[in-house]
Amino acid sequence: MTLTELREKLRPPCPALDVHVHPLGPKRVDSVDKDARQILDAADRSGVEKMCIFLLHPASGEGQLPEPTMNHCRDANDYNLQMRERSPDRFIPFCYVNPMYPDESVTEIDRCVEGERMCGIKLWIARRATDPGLDPILQRSIELGIPVLQHAWDKTTGNLPGEPFPQDVAHLAKRHPDAKIIMAHLNGCGLRGVEHVVDCPNLTVDTGGGDPEAGIVENAVNALGEKRVVFSSDLPVRLLGQCLGKTLGTDLPEETKKDILWNNAARLLPEWAGVKPF
Repeated sequence: MTLTELREKLRPPCPALDVHVHPLGPKRVDSVDKDARQILDAADRSGVEKMCIFLLHPASGEGQLPEPTMNHCRDANDYNLQMRERSPDRFIPFCYVNPMYPDESVTEIDRCVEGERMCGIKLWIARRATDPGLDPILQRSIELGIPVLQHAWDKTTGNLPGEPFPQDVAHLAKRHPDAKIIMAHLNGCGLRGVEHVVDCPNLTVDTGGGDPEAGIVENAVNALGEKRVVFSSDLPVRLLGQCLGKTLGTDLPEETKKDILWNNAARLLPEWAGVKPF
């Protein structure tokens, strides 16, 4: 069997839509073209058709900042737009903002979503999801009909300052029941984290946040239902094929796998993303 034949056998049963991909950014790669090409090559090898992207490294090259200024956020979003220009059929940019600056964040969302047709909002660790600074951001996401991907983790060593726990994201979802929230990092949140969000029907969990772990995707589907789990890799932190294995290696029905890999994310994205369920 050739390598090409082996890869074909390992490809998913449908194209995959990865909701959680980070470009490397100017601190780590020479050009936007190279950044886009590396991600696309990895996606082509694995059967990933589309990717939601958000740079957390500001275009100034200063590195990853837990409390970025809005200028840093704007630089990062401009980089995301440059990535989309390289492959508009593959890259779906999200708008990165910081709830330390609620009003400015809404202004940036309007620039990126209304003006540039970005398809979602990304929140990282500057403020926990219980912070009221998130409320104007979530309200604007509801008005625009776009999802919000919120970082979450439950670390045995203790979370970083401002880093949301799963129960914080549950609090956010209950404060804004009409919002479409994606809680990042199934593996980082763990099964206890899943239990925190069971009664939040507007909240979906992405499968990223760690190496494949037997039973965790199946347990998430059993707890939340097959419509509330979406595929993610957190690239470049993890390999695409490795992360696909979390879903493809389960005994879940093929239709459920297709929901996780594509359909559930397609239902969350706005119409202008051009992504439809199968």
